[in-house]
Amino acid sequence: MKTQSFVITGMTCANCATRVDKALNASEAVVEATVNLATEKAKVVMRDAADQEIVIAAIRQAGYGAIVDDQAHREKIRLAKVRAEKQLLWSFILSALLTLPMVAGMVAGLVHHHSLMWLHQPAVQLILATPVQFVFGARFYRGAYQALKSKSANMDVLVALGTTVAYLSSLVFGLLLDQSSAVNFESAAVIIALVLLGKNLELRAKKNTSAAIDSLQKKRAKSVHVMIDGKERLLAIEEVVENQTILVKPGESVPLDLEILSGTASFDEASLTGESVPVIKTPGQFVMEGAINLDGVITARVIHSLEDSAISQMMQAMAEAQATKPELQKTADRISAVFVPVVLGIALVTFVLTAWVTKDISLALLHVTSVLVISCPCALGLATPTAIMVATGLGAKHGILIKDANALEHSKDVETVIFDKTGTITTGKFQLENWSGSVADFSILASLEKLSNHPLAQAIRTSETFPVDDFQELAGRGLMGKIAGQIYFAGNAHLMMSQGIEVDLASDTSIFLATANQLLGVATFSSEIKADAAQTIAQLRQMGIKTIMLTGDNAQSAAKINALVKVDTVIAEADPVTKASVVKETAKAMMVGDGINDSVALSSALIGVAMGSGSDIAMQSGDVVITSEQALARITSLIRLSQKTVRKIHQNYFWAFIYNIVGIPLAAFGLLNPIFAALAMSLSSVSVIASSLLLGRKKI
Repeated sequence: MKTQSFVITGMTCANCATRVDKALNASEAVVEATVNLATEKAKVVMRDAADQEIVIAAIRQAGYGAIVDDQAHREKIRLAKVRAEKQLLWSFILSALLTLPMVAGMVAGLVHHHSLMWLHQPAVQLILATPVQFVFGARFYRGAYQALKSKSANMDVLVALGTTVAYLSSLVFGLLLDQSSAVNFESAAVIIALVLLGKNLELRAKKNTSAAIDSLQKKRAKSVHVMIDGKERLLAIEEVVENQTILVKPGESVPLDLEILSGTASFDEASLTGESVPVIKTPGQFVMEGAINLDGVITARVIHSLEDSAISQMMQAMAEAQATKPELQKTADRISAVFVPVVLGIALVTFVLTAWVTKDISLALLHVTSVLVISCPCALGLATPTAIMVATGLGAKHGILIKDANALEHSKDVETVIFDKTGTITTGKFQLENWSGSVADFSILASLEKLSNHPLAQAIRTSETFPVDDFQELAGRGLMGKIAGQIYFAGNAHLMMSQGIEVDLASDTSIFLATANQLLGVATFSSEIKADAAQTIAQLRQMGIKTIMLTGDNAQSAAKINALVKVDTVIAEADPVTKASVVKETAKAMMVGDGINDSVALSSALIGVAMGSGSDIAMQSGDVVITSEQALARITSLIRLSQKTVRKIHQNYFWAFIYNIVGIPLAAFGLLNPIFAALAMSLSSVSVIASSLLLGRKKI
């Protein structure tokens, strides 16, 4: 199977997205497909990579265009968007220029301004309205034809039907039957002009919802200072590969994910992690692409190529989240699928009753026009995806990469947060807590451990060390070496037991030092607690959320850590299978982890949150990836973001429906002119998008 994204052209409302969705999911080449109106993209899981053309054909059969959304087609997609934007803008401008004289004539008639009243003559209106109706309004006829051909109805059907009714009734009753009161050519033209204006405003607003991705794209460096054969060369960023050595100078943006080899500098990572305080980085530390070097020259090794870098992962995560269809959107899709047919029924009843009561067919048709135009469900299709787009962008600004829109929707429902210990609650690093031997023996221990890569060995530091001969690593037990002719052993309790030395302490966070028959000392270590661990757990408790520490370490080590962070429950000595089982048995659980052994548990949780510093497998398994330095603090931010986003979606549905709930009855009873109906319909979409954009200003 292969997952591929496609850019869909020609969609105008929620029903369009639903129709493309149905067409794709009905294809034998497609395993699963989701269509997003706001991003105008379809995410398709195909049975085979070769089925790409079948997918495109299915989209075209539904009446829309499709372009493969990959690097090779980026320019084609850009040009198609520019062309569509220009066409939409000019359609509005020219239709408005033809419509304004009709509006001026109508106003002149109302105020009895005789010099302009000729513009309100039926013949003049016919000449001005015809190109608006059939040239600039042709897009609505094409969309309506495709919808009706596939036995469905969409916004284009309502606009085409409504304006055609207004145009033809004006032609028949106004011109042919000479009933001047029935001339409403300006209504049809104004409706089309206003709908086109609404589409232009909607397009501009939708661009703002994707500003986060655009901002990340703009931050990317174009060129890199690469060291080749000891000389500095400037290369295009696309030419740089992993493990090359590069220079980053003060004031420059870090071009790729790096490991510092030499030099020290302060980095501004605010745009990536939300942290406002610059971070000092030294040799051996990781620096993320997009960070700004404030004050030092560093030499660094490239860790990831451009396609695999942090910003690429951010952009991919946001694109995936925006392409995912949350449960709330599925509800909206079901509503929109029946909404247009219901409106057509209301329009028919309005016509029959108005004609029967008033005995005026032209008036009945005017009421029908208002009903059809006010009912367009554009806003309904935009309510959820625009909020998701803004929310994922806001999350990214704070170092929260949301890969699945359902994770954003359901994080507010979490009742228990389950934490891995090492690398999640703790830094994964250790500090020396106690040494029971002499100073000289500690120098001997440090001399041996300096040659080891074990995590505990990194915590042993002293200024005085000795040369080591005949050094050996003893797998799973420790190491041995000769110093000044004496053989020493440093390692765990098993190594001591093999040398016939009895030890009482059997902790996995201790190192014993001994000769062949004598214990010289014991070094005990403690894990470094992340600075935000205790505060985050306390905040979760205040929010009414339970906490569990789920670790593979022994109970003694887990208890030591919990004495500092105070989770509600500790489960120690848990292997990956046990971890997954605990997560599955815990209702509405969020699992937070960073290691390979957490990947199954992350996938099993309602929400899986991976630490950005963790393994690639853990990051792939998580629904959310946190890259912020204050990663644990972002757990509560994620929950608050979920609460605010769902609340915003509900507000958007209110705005989407309120125009219809109020407008349809007014239109049916003749209290809403078709022109004002068109204005209200356009404003409903713009108000929904504006409401979503306000989410981006919220604090999390």
